[in-house]
Amino acid sequence: MDPLSHALLGALGARSLTSCRARAPLLAGAVGALLPDADVLIRADGDPLLTLEYHRQFSHSFAMAPVTALLAGGALYLLLGRRTAFGVLYLAALVGCVSALLLDACTSYGTQLLWPFSAARQAWSVIPVVEPVMTACLLGGVVLAWRADRVRGPRLALVLALGWLAVGWIQRERAAEAIAMLAATRGDDIEQLTVKPTLGNLVLWRSVYLSDARYVVDAIRVPPFGTPTVYPGAAIPRVTAGDLAGELGADSVQLDDLRRFAAVSDGHLVRHPDRPDVIGDIRYAMLPDQVRPLWGIRVDPTTPAAHVELLSFRTMTRADRARFLAMLTGRGP
Repeated sequence: MDPLSHALLGALGARSLTSCRARAPLLAGAVGALLPDADVLIRADGDPLLTLEYHRQFSHSFAMAPVTALLAGGALYLLLGRRTAFGVLYLAALVGCVSALLLDACTSYGTQLLWPFSAARQAWSVIPVVEPVMTACLLGGVVLAWRADRVRGPRLALVLALGWLAVGWIQRERAAEAIAMLAATRGDDIEQLTVKPTLGNLVLWRSVYLSDARYVVDAIRVPPFGTPTVYPGAAIPRVTAGDLAGELGADSVQLDDLRRFAAVSDGHLVRHPDRPDVIGDIRYAMLPDQVRPLWGIRVDPTTPAAHVELLSFRTMTRADRARFLAMLTGRGP
């Protein structure tokens, strides 16, 4: 999720679950929620995949949460002149940190909650990384917590925010059910299905399913009340590291980087339709019915000892915006 929502949820959770009426726990909860995303600072010159590998890895695990809370709580204990008990600040920071881990897992990127015991990335895909309704609920709760000693208002706001996540789960299941029915009419056997919300809403979703060594992409509008509408996209062949082993070389750095990118992308690899030298993550695109990936890596068989280049394709034209709004509002593309 976006940093603002993380900070608000951390602060609101800390105020709702601790008995201290001071404002310091609000700050500790916010800091505890923001600190895991410091993993974006992990990088290495010449190896652009390092940041992707470590984003939402150890810093986003339950095992690391007590350490993160210790750092946040200890720093605030000293910065605030020891006016609030360390135990209160530590508990608030821990609540904030755990809330951030769970909220990230509610998105579609993938979060290694069980590191180091498991490298599996949890991606529940019930909410986009920016969701204004969720953020508004959290902001209202934090304002109430800041202005009043009572916890009834903040707790109600927290319940509303959690309820909105439940709405996202219901919407995701409705979208998945509609896509399963559509695939059956096409004669496709779904081997793997990913359904994720588009930016800023829980109405328009992106569906990607694997069938017969190809990914089939569709957009689907799921109104709160009414029948879902599918906007058919296209199909594109799947790519695996084994497919390029002969081209890149079995022992090349390029092939190793491709395997690393496949792990981060949960295997959702395709060739960019306009850039055959780019292998992209089909889960993400500027428009929900497009097969042009949002980002990918450029492989070059002529430089087997060099790391791949990480590219992004985030240009959105006026026509793209109009198409997105048309699908979102149900007017058709």
